[in-house]
Amino acid sequence: MEQRRAALEFLGPIRDQILDSVEVKAGELLLDVGCGDGLVGLGALDRGATVIFSDISEACLHDCRSIAGDSATYRLASATDLGDLSVDVVTTRSVLIYVADKQRAFDEFFRVLRLGGRISLFEPINRFGLTERRRTYGFGDVEGIEHLLAKVLAEMDRVEDEAGGLDPMVEFDERDLVAFAERAGFEEIRLNLVAEVTNTAWWTTRDWEVFLDSSPNPLAPTFREAMQTALARHESEQLTASLRPQVEDGHGTTRLAKAFLTAHKTTA
Repeated sequence: MEQRRAALEFLGPIRDQILDSVEVKAGELLLDVGCGDGLVGLGALDRGATVIFSDISEACLHDCRSIAGDSATYRLASATDLGDLSVDVVTTRSVLIYVADKQRAFDEFFRVLRLGGRISLFEPINRFGLTERRRTYGFGDVEGIEHLLAKVLAEMDRVEDEAGGLDPMVEFDERDLVAFAERAGFEEIRLNLVAEVTNTAWWTTRDWEVFLDSSPNPLAPTFREAMQTALARHESEQLTASLRPQVEDGHGTTRLAKAFLTAHKTTA
């Protein structure tokens, strides 16, 4: 429950910026690509738009259907193969980080948009701060436990590699997003980059148990799972003794960047 509340507090403004930046209007047809939990599409429904929820996961579509019901339509499709559609707006939230062929996805967005249509995309730029996150995971003090934390992070990397690897998540930055959009044929391209380096922890909880059951992305194991696999019991106790107070005090460092991109289809 706390994780969901914290997520909504963080994601609500992102959803609003995605929709506000292209002025989604009542009666428009919006395609929410990689809809996930439906946050963006549900927000568009609240504004009077007609919404198509699209995702590669039947479970995600089922969750969206359980909320939106017959007020929307649902399509099982990937970002690189959207099928026979014609829409006014395409939105994504943290979708392209999982897509290997990002240019093809932009080409698909352009293809399914009607003349005058718009895209509004949000993507984290995971390349920013990557080296530091791989060393400290955002903790402010890792002195004396560097080797233990390294074991845990190596286990996370191993599981992520087996699940498909991090390459699609870190192989691009904001300049690439602009280039993808331009090559696809979009015009009036605008990108807003927000980069943060702060002395506050990037995780959204001060509850140690909640932190343990969180993961940095869907491909990664939870911190608890990685500790259980990578560390002996006495090592886990030593790591916990050092990290738990930092989690509960919110002591850490945030190095994050996120990009909002909008563009228009002005020619066929």
